[in-house]
Amino acid sequence: MKGKLVTMIGIAGVFGAISIFAADMWLKSAAQARVEPVIVAAAVPMEPQVAFRTIVVAKEPLRFGTELTEAQLTEIPWAQDALPEGASEKVAALLSAGGRVVLSPIEANEPVLLAKLSGPNGRATLSNLLSPGMRAVTIRIDEIAGVGGFVTPGDRVDVVLTRDAGAIQEVEGNADGAAGSTIATEVVVQNAKVLSVGQDLNERSTAPQVAGSVTIEVTPEDAGKVALARNVGTLSLSLRSAGEAGWVAAGLTTLSSFSGSVGAGAEPAAAPKEEDRSIFASEPEKKFKTVVVTRGLKPETYQVPELQN
Repeated sequence: MKGKLVTMIGIAGVFGAISIFAADMWLKSAAQARVEPVIVAAAVPMEPQVAFRTIVVAKEPLRFGTELTEAQLTEIPWAQDALPEGASEKVAALLSAGGRVVLSPIEANEPVLLAKLSGPNGRATLSNLLSPGMRAVTIRIDEIAGVGGFVTPGDRVDVVLTRDAGAIQEVEGNADGAAGSTIATEVVVQNAKVLSVGQDLNERSTAPQVAGSVTIEVTPEDAGKVALARNVGTLSLSLRSAGEAGWVAAGLTTLSSFSGSVGAGAEPAAAPKEEDRSIFASEPEKKFKTVVVTRGLKPETYQVPELQN
């Protein structure tokens, strides 16, 4: 009896040891499975492939009239998808057809584009700067008419005409018995581009300069207006602010436009209609004579139409 008990206790001890060992192995494997990180391979994004070509740029600043040479140009890498229109890849190819002249200023390291150059064996002439369909006219100016010398190539200006508009009725009565002043001004051309000041065609000029003439770019119709205005009065320039390109209504201005009277006892009359007073109206102006009629001691002035022969 005692032997059987000992045998059963031994068998139970063996099974107990096996159970403990198995449980310990299971717990260790489970713990290791929870601790070990799961490594997942992440896809590495590929960098975009950029194709490069060469482009011709200027080594130094190039100004209007400069004849291009190989020493003034160089080639640098440039993204193929970002090549500007009119660019050249090789200096030799750019100059192979013949010598070219700079028509618009080019700064150092700036791409040399065909739009800023003359054609092969070309010249730096004023006609190269004109836009298609436009004309160049020259206006004689002095320091006052030229805005103190601050007008430079590339600026935008209005052309103002000052003339003696003898056909304009300034006053209906004058205590002194004389007609009022007939000096008037009007804008004949608006938003004209300045091509040159004197002989200077460089749009990068910033220093003020007083020249005897200014050449502007106008339409064929405005060219006729300027030619006519040169012969009937004095022209001056009105400088526009940068970026202002709109048309501004500007009629004729006379002394009666200012506040106060024109002369002692004079009363400004109503302004005449635009179509009757502008030298550029489609119908010819009527000519008037000044007639002074004295009634008692009071002189009265009248403007009467002049008879046409």
